[in-house]
Amino acid sequence: MILKPEEIAAIAEKIIDKKVKIDWLSDKYRDILIFLQENLTDAKDKEEVFDVGIDAINRMGFDFAFIAIFREDRKYSSAVRIRVDSDLVNRVEDYARKMMPSMTVMRYRIPIYEEGRVFRRFCLEQTKPLVTDSVKVSDRSEVFSVSITECYENLISKDSPLVLLLPAFKRIVPYKYAISTQIFVDGTAFGNLGVASESELGEEDLNVLLVLTEMFSRALGKTGFGKNYV
Repeated sequence: MILKPEEIAAIAEKIIDKKVKIDWLSDKYRDILIFLQENLTDAKDKEEVFDVGIDAINRMGFDFAFIAIFREDRKYSSAVRIRVDSDLVNRVEDYARKMMPSMTVMRYRIPIYEEGRVFRRFCLEQTKPLVTDSVKVSDRSEVFSVSITECYENLISKDSPLVLLLPAFKRIVPYKYAISTQIFVDGTAFGNLGVASESELGEEDLNVLLVLTEMFSRALGKTGFGKNYV
């Protein structure tokens, strides 16, 4: 069962209060959420919250993890933290620099301003988590479901020269499963975090990411991020 917003908030409160008896959580994921709670308590600014957040996601063991924030009047989503195999990054950048010599994965901006496209709809027009249709969930109406191919194709603006390299990117990027959740501070979406993997993802992974995102968002809000957002 996919957690409802009120259930996510209640679990986040339990973990913050260290009342962490949650039956569906595996020991591994319980330990990760406790790690997140303990370290977020001491985070002094948004950069420390970003560091703790990406460390917690990385401990879940996925091949790719990121935290991204909306930029330039919500035209782009730009990563502030990434964990990924460096060899894969080098291969992607080598291909991309054939068209854009200065391109780096860390500085790349995902377009969210183009009407009708996947990441605009996900980031700005609804509140459900993005889940690729390869991920097994009990109720697909509770998620924003897209194919992994759509994810790849919508990472690049329709007008970008990088579009010509999409077939190559699809060959070298191995991920088959992906989940992304939205970061809300004081009711406003400011970004998203997510994971991708070659191996299967399922509903427990989604639920843990939903709780983790709620805890992360609360900690980010306490730094004044929503008021001082740039």
